[in-house]
Amino acid sequence: MRETDTNSGADSKGVVRFGRWELEGEAYLYIVVGAVLTVLAFLMTMGWGFVARLAVSVMPLLGAAGWVKFFLVGRPPHFCGDFFEGLVVGPNFNLRPQEWARTAHPRGKRGRGWPMGDSPP
Repeated sequence: MRETDTNSGADSKGVVRFGRWELEGEAYLYIVVGAVLTVLAFLMTMGWGFVARLAVSVMPLLGAAGWVKFFLVGRPPHFCGDFFEGLVVGPNFNLRPQEWARTAHPRGKRGRGWPMGDSPP
């Protein structure tokens, strides 16, 4: 009997193979929506020249493919949220400083191992 590694339905997000990409979960939907928006943009720019139509209409598909490639393929589950949090907040992960960082030490200024720089009792 042959043994294979499989994931149960509850564990697996599923994989859609699109060329050389393997899109996990619902990542393929971004590509599908980008393709639909590309066709709609191409139809909406009917009076324009062909090169201008093509340049404008291909933007949704390129945007969706870039989003999937940068934020979804090969990234941990919360990479997108962590990325934008890092842009907004910076290196700190909290919008408010900790309470202990704003208040002075309860025993005053500390010297080399003893409060107030005194010698041991």
